Amino acid sequence: MIRNFSDTIAEKIFHNQELTRKEIRSSGKLDLQKAYERLRVLHFSTEKDLLCAVSLKYHGLGGNRYSIDANSRRSPWRINFEWDNEELTDVRLVKIEDTH
Repeated sequence: MIRNFSDTIAEKIFHNQELTRKEIRSSGKLDLQKAYERLRVLHFSTEKDLLCAVSLKYHGLGGNRYSIDANSRRSPWRINFEWDNEELTDVRLVKIEDTH
């Protein structure tokens, strides 16, 4: 279950609230409906569920940080979070920039 967000856009998407024009521009080509669906999946999933859902591309980032794809594998958008017992904290949308 998601306990808190560190990103207002992710929180608004999760609660199905309307984004401002500035927020829409900053999210670029993020598929908002897909991000909503992925956040809902996160909310109702355990770590074991995420490990079994191969399409989410769940993986560790080091320490207690984890990530899943927000759109698809080809999208630069990820949903990052931390596990605190069975709850998700510090949930946020992150755009991965090309480092090459």
